[in-house]
Amino acid sequence: MLLKLDNYYSFTDDRGSLKGLINTGKWEEVNLVTSMKDSTRGNHYHKETIEVFIIIKGKIEVSLQKVENSRLSGSVEKHIFRKGDVFLINPFVNHTFFCIEESEWLNMLSKTINIENKDIFRVS
Repeated sequence: MLLKLDNYYSFTDDRGSLKGLINTGKWEEVNLVTSMKDSTRGNHYHKETIEVFIIIKGKIEVSLQKVENSRLSGSVEKHIFRKGDVFLINPFVNHTFFCIEESEWLNMLSKTINIENKDIFRVS
């Protein structure tokens, strides 16, 4: 349901460091998200869009559950992510973020969200 992405490259010298975060995929939209402590985001899934998340600061709990025939299926999977973590969520995975701390992340989407025909779906 979720793929944690490891740095593909790392270099450090007296100037600082460079870490390669992701070198695969095609990204049409990039967003910066800031969230207050104890806030919840998401609780939706996509039918076509792949998303990558890069945690810039804070600590979040991500809850995931497969979606089959427009219904939640199987057990809930939970992960904790912190600054520097990178992960990918595929289509048909309901994802909910709970911010344990004030948090900030980059969100990259494989498909631009069209306001008139959003690839965002909620399970009731």
